[in-house]
Amino acid sequence: MRLIISICSMALLGAIAVSLSASQETQQTGAEESRWQRVDAVAFSILAPSGWKFRQLEGVDSYVGEFAGDGIVLRFDFGGRSNALREEKKPAYVVVHESIAGLSAKIVSPTTPGHGITGVYFPKTFGSNKLCLFGQDLTSTQQELALKIFRTVRFGHAVPPVVPPPPAKNEQ
Repeated sequence: MRLIISICSMALLGAIAVSLSASQETQQTGAEESRWQRVDAVAFSILAPSGWKFRQLEGVDSYVGEFAGDGIVLRFDFGGRSNALREEKKPAYVVVHESIAGLSAKIVSPTTPGHGITGVYFPKTFGSNKLCLFGQDLTSTQQELALKIFRTVRFGHAVPPVVPPPPAKNEQ
């Protein structure tokens, strides 16, 4: 009986140690991210290290733009037909499904950094809008930062207007 109690006690202490270690790791990551700045794209925002900027791009039928900083460009397409990242599959990609900001999200990253899309896809935000936020051919360090940024996405409630394409030039 003492042996069983000792084994159970050791298992419990081990579980507590693992839990404390994970909690410290989360606190360290959270501390780093708590110093990040909010970068707002109206319909949603991200947290990113200081110096990151948002720029709206020209869209045809959706709201598009990019976030840039630390040598990384993360582009997005927010609308009814955003890229669902269907071509990014195992074994060439790590594919994870999780909840971000209370919404279902699919995160993909190439198993070989520098070769492919590192992205997050939200199949439903509000209304019929979807969001795909991604970087192309990121190094392993850039990929790690992008994955952290993806997990900070937070949604607003307004969909900004689509920037129309420039008027056609009059050719004479």
